[in-house]
Amino acid sequence: VTVSVLYCGLTPIMFARRAARAFMANQARAASTAAFGATRTAAAGSSAFANAARFVAIAGGAATAFTGAVVLCAPASGNKPPYDVAAVKKALEEALEDDLAAAPSLVRLAWHEAGTWDCKAKDGSPNSASMRFKPECAHAANAGLDKARAWLEPIKKKFPAIPYADLWALAGCVAIESMGGPEVPFRWGRTDAKESKVPDGRLPDASQGEKHIRDVFTRLGFNDRETVALIGAHAIGECHADASGYVGPWSHDKLGFMNSFFTELLNNEWVLDKRRPLLQYTDAETRTLMMLPSDVALLYDKSYRKWVDKYAEDGDLFNADFAKAFQKLLELGVEDKLHSWN
Repeated sequence: VTVSVLYCGLTPIMFARRAARAFMANQARAASTAAFGATRTAAAGSSAFANAARFVAIAGGAATAFTGAVVLCAPASGNKPPYDVAAVKKALEEALEDDLAAAPSLVRLAWHEAGTWDCKAKDGSPNSASMRFKPECAHAANAGLDKARAWLEPIKKKFPAIPYADLWALAGCVAIESMGGPEVPFRWGRTDAKESKVPDGRLPDASQGEKHIRDVFTRLGFNDRETVALIGAHAIGECHADASGYVGPWSHDKLGFMNSFFTELLNNEWVLDKRRPLLQYTDAETRTLMMLPSDVALLYDKSYRKWVDKYAEDGDLFNADFAKAFQKLLELGVEDKLHSWN
């Protein structure tokens, strides 16, 4: 008798889709590592998509076969969420399939909501959706995040029982995975704040150097390895003049989550971009990419540089470390209240 162990609640089609996404992400990471410092070709992209298509067919058949298998579920905990986590997750996945461009902003929303924590003072109202209120929502570092909050409102209305704090955290996790990144474990149980007293200036300042970076991330409770892994999320999205004042993407695939931030940082010559009002860097070859002063600072700190080199060489290591660090970020200040759902 063959016994197959599946994730509880994972349908055959969902299994096939998740397997295909994982396969495509692995193909992209392998191509990035093999062509370390080189431009990816259209042929390589076509090959990856062809392989992914074949894998969908294989995974789909395998998933269909699994429907007759024995499914072993982990014992249920004594705590049950007041909302259907799987249903909310599916709704987020479907919404991002229609509008993947929203994914980077959802990651930024989750990041900025959590990044106000002070591990020594035990304050900052992290992971409580306190950004819904002034003055926090008006802080300069949070400019533009009103769009991400508005994007999530239809899902909140469809699932009113989920706290905003859980919704923002889960959305960040789903967004990472939707862009080909690692699966970040989500735990439920956050409580929504009723006001915000978060002081301004808690989030990283992109104009600063390595000392500022270490001060901020140490205050959050992260070591240098975790710090560099989290900054690696700059592979996705781009800066906008009407939000941060900076302009441009960090990588050529701003909706693809991989180790490209590190490979681009190492493989390009970065020069001052005199076209921009704020001090930022652009790649000398194409002048289409950008790096912030705080990004370039990673190259000149011995401890940070070690992890930049490692993650540029090993995309799987980066994904694994990022998933751990991002889960830790989304649980700052509330980890004792959270529960697994599957």
